[in-house]
Amino acid sequence: RQGYDKESIQRFSNLKSTIGLTRKIMRFGKPIEHLQHATKALNEVDEFAKFTTIGQQLGYAIYLFWDTFAWVHNAGVYKFQQIKRINENANRFWLIGLVFSVIHGLYKLHKNGYQYNFMRRASKARFAESSEQSNVKSETASLMKERKAVIRQLVQDLLDIILPATALGYVHFEDGFVGLTAVISSIMGAQTHWKKVNGTK
Repeated sequence: RQGYDKESIQRFSNLKSTIGLTRKIMRFGKPIEHLQHATKALNEVDEFAKFTTIGQQLGYAIYLFWDTFAWVHNAGVYKFQQIKRINENANRFWLIGLVFSVIHGLYKLHKNGYQYNFMRRASKARFAESSEQSNVKSETASLMKERKAVIRQLVQDLLDIILPATALGYVHFEDGFVGLTAVISSIMGAQTHWKKVNGTK
């Protein structure tokens, strides 16, 4: 808390709490959605991708299950005596889900890089026909778009990891810094959701 006055620290703390409660309200029903994603991942041919996806989705589902009780407590609907354990369980499984998500993202980034380099070499091949060149350029552009999305998600996951890791005492950051990461991550998530809803690139 060095370098910050009490008013600034309280402002960041209140902002972090408000954002947290708002995100919780918007996530009702999400545990079922994550369980469905985990079930679909069972059909994944790539064994490593299957493992990381299932770990990620189960982590998020269990996290949101416990987080619902935390929201009920914080909203004053019902006060749980074991709220400390509830918060610890929520943060622990959130962290597990995020770690799996980061590993999955790094794996996808590695595969994407390999495919991109392969397509780049193919596009420079002298024997390639014009029709094939067109397909290669289209595939290369698609891989670049995918790469940007993966990197963006990795950045957001790494920002999110700070919250449960700090809450569990694994790392120690100033409240102002933790609040700032929460704000940035929320803005990134809102932008991604907006693009999906409106179909923008």
